Amino acid sequence: MRVSQCGFHLGVILALLAEITGFSMEEKCKFWAGTGHIGDPSDCRAWGFCQDNQLIERRSCTEGLLYNFRDGTCKKPSDVNCHSQISEICACLQPWNYIANPADCRRFAKCEDFEYPTWKDCGVGRVFSNQEQTCLEEVAGCPQDNICTHMKDGSLVGDPNSCRSYFKCHNGFGIQLNCSVGRYFNRNTGNCQSWLPHYCSKEEELLLTPPATNYHICSTYYPRDRDEVQLLPDLMTCHGYYSCTSQFDVGQWSSCPWGQHFEWWSQRCGSPKDNSCSYDRCGNRNQLMVTTINTGCREFTICQDSSSQSSQKCPQDYPYFNEVLGQCTDEFPNHRVCYMDG
Repeated sequence: MRVSQCGFHLGVILALLAEITGFSMEEKCKFWAGTGHIGDPSDCRAWGFCQDNQLIERRSCTEGLLYNFRDGTCKKPSDVNCHSQISEICACLQPWNYIANPADCRRFAKCEDFEYPTWKDCGVGRVFSNQEQTCLEEVAGCPQDNICTHMKDGSLVGDPNSCRSYFKCHNGFGIQLNCSVGRYFNRNTGNCQSWLPHYCSKEEELLLTPPATNYHICSTYYPRDRDEVQLLPDLMTCHGYYSCTSQFDVGQWSSCPWGQHFEWWSQRCGSPKDNSCSYDRCGNRNQLMVTTINTGCREFTICQDSSSQSSQKCPQDYPYFNEVLGQCTDEFPNHRVCYMDG
């Protein structure tokens, strides 16, 4: 029974987060693309408030109550599932190993005594690590937690190890998601974008050059009910596409004429203002500014050498960006890109 419990517990964690590490409330706020309350991973009574990727407030529930990160309230311990059970965690450890108190990571006891534990204390500013079997500096938070523990469901949190992926939190665990090729997760906005955020390493920046031929595109995306030439997006740019005659064909890459983007639904090249391509909308164009997708034409992207550099929001007096005019206006532009999600 001990083996099956341990296998289940480890399988869930490893499948969702790949590694176990410690994250303080400050770190959780830094990567969370949202505003609101989060629980303290080292103390089930404590909580904090995140805003603009910073921890701006710390509070604690009154004596006898625990913080419920799911709805942001303090409740009776019987109504709060704040942490894993001691027996569940000990199933993955040896009987003589010590385990941190899941409700207070500063305290620890032996697994073999978990029914009637004798708690020891790491002291001020330190927490116990189940993995290291020793007390560590509290700055790392509770070493047993992952970046989604004590965060409300649906939270989007940047991957600390890569700007090209992020986690969606559910029930205290994180499901890893990836941005499409050539895009990076912005932990300020919660969206993937085509330019590298300033806080990311330049080593992560991708220079995309679609291959001249691609067998994978045809075999994966060619419609099974067709028997004529189909043009399929290259999944790397807004202006490139592959020509396929069947699912067994080797796709031949081509580019739209300068100033146009490929429309997969019409099988032709057309005006970029009618296309909310999720790749770099500055590509294949001589534009200083273009509409930023998923903003309802309220933001624009600054281009340089046909590549996205940054994004800005139109001012309140002129809240809409008109891609044809290349400026913010007070009238909503009736462009398809304003309505479409990319």
